[in-house]
Amino acid sequence: MQPGTPTAKPFVNVADFGAVGDGSSDDTGALQAAIDAAGPSSSPTGGTVALPPGRYRLSASLVLPPAVSLVGAGWNTPGSQVNTFAGSWLFVPAGADWSPVVARGSGSGVRALAFNVPDQPSSANPPEAKPMVLVTGNNVLVEDVCLYNPFAGVFLDGGAQASLRRIWGQPLAYGIAVDRSQDTSYIDTVHFWPYWAPQSTVPGRYQLARGMAIALYRCDNPHLSNIFAYNYARGLSLLASPAGTAHKVHLVNADFDRCTTGVHVNAPGRPGSAATLQMLNVTVQSPVEEGVQQGHGVWVEKASSFAMVQALNLRISNSGLCGVSVEADNVNFYGENVSLEGFRGPVGFSVTSASSYAHLGIGFQASPAGGGRQPALGPRSQFRLAG
Repeated sequence: MQPGTPTAKPFVNVADFGAVGDGSSDDTGALQAAIDAAGPSSSPTGGTVALPPGRYRLSASLVLPPAVSLVGAGWNTPGSQVNTFAGSWLFVPAGADWSPVVARGSGSGVRALAFNVPDQPSSANPPEAKPMVLVTGNNVLVEDVCLYNPFAGVFLDGGAQASLRRIWGQPLAYGIAVDRSQDTSYIDTVHFWPYWAPQSTVPGRYQLARGMAIALYRCDNPHLSNIFAYNYARGLSLLASPAGTAHKVHLVNADFDRCTTGVHVNAPGRPGSAATLQMLNVTVQSPVEEGVQQGHGVWVEKASSFAMVQALNLRISNSGLCGVSVEADNVNFYGENVSLEGFRGPVGFSVTSASSYAHLGIGFQASPAGGGRQPALGPRSQFRLAG
């Protein structure tokens, strides 16, 4: 086959279209030609585009049409072996104003590959850049992907019924974001850890001061499970965009370690249309060293009127301020087996609005740091306690 031959095949190898994968040659045209061959617009067929082990440098977006998947050979866990970049890698310049992979077609996919920003500054804040994967189609699969050191990771924007699973790496500004997604999507098995820059470096400090592991804007019924996030300002944030807020969020089995705030809600609401979150088996452990910003383990900001949070088996440790802080009006927090340990703020569980209430069942405890005498609840009138 000659490079660039537009023949539809169910399985296409990018090497047949001239891709080199040496880390220095621009492979953008060869990769896009292979993708176009797998799903030509004149006769959509779909297919798999194979990305053999290599380092493929990009200078523009790769756009996936319907039913076409870009599939690598896997990737080496960074730092675990001598050859950090074993497997299939896409190399992207720092500050790129384009997303390396755009999953535009329904049923398209990105699997078993990794992203590296080789010129990401290690002694300065990262330049703003587009996410590594932009999902705009429906029923897209993003699976077994390493986000080694990008500014932003995966953005599901307008698509729905997506599955994002086995996502690793150290995205600095945000790992996964969702907006304008009005049907159920699934985010499962996420592990964000400082693979590239330790927490003591400039990028690590940037991440702790400003980063969000997962940010949900306008979305309906997203399911999140098996989430681990380390060294972020916010572990999970429910926010608002011009399109609206996050509704019916489900979070199961999550650890937000060294996160200033583990769960954060800042989304204006009204009766019948407000941020809602159900979470099960969640832990938050905040940083304890001097000189880092302080926050609440779970924080419902003042703008988030009519929000509802339901928590079962929630453990919050070492919060710089309150373990849980509810500042907005007309909020209801329902908790069973909630443990607040080592909080350093004035109160363990704070509800500052007279129209908001915390309904706490069995297993609630609040133990301040150093055996102090800060009150567990405040003001007590805003709490409905099980007998």
